[in-house]
Amino acid sequence: MFGISPQGEGSHAKFRANHKFPFPLLVDQGQKVGEMYQTRGLIVKRTVYLIGPDGIIRFARRGKPEPAEVLAAAV
Repeated sequence: MFGISPQGEGSHAKFRANHKFPFPLLVDQGQKVGEMYQTRGLIVKRTVYLIGPDGIIRFARRGKPEPAEVLAAAV
């Protein structure tokens, strides 16, 4: 599991520390990943994806879904 956004490493470190995330946050320089998942734009939209080991998206939702809801899609 990881998070990704176009903000820089310094911003990520503060955000991760504030929210106590147990996973890394990656920098999407040039918003290439955001473009692939239609999240690129003037305002970055928080979107949660659960992608299976086969590369198929099992869950996708904008906003902040509950972790249990996301994990239920893994079954």
